[in-house]
Amino acid sequence: MRQIPHLRGQAMTEHLLILSIVLGVFALPAFDGKPLVLFFAEAVATGFARFLSSISLPI
Repeated sequence: MRQIPHLRGQAMTEHLLILSIVLGVFALPAFDGKPLVLFFAEAVATGFARFLSSISLPI
């Protein structure tokens, strides 16, 4: 099957556009004026701290 030459690279452009929109949404302020990225970072840090404390417990 032959590819149409003028459509090359279109998927890359669409992916970059969608990624930039998603990153822009995460950069917007949500609650208390903090961006969503900070909420996700705090959630990951809390989960990692809980995981570390659970594996440090004796059997």
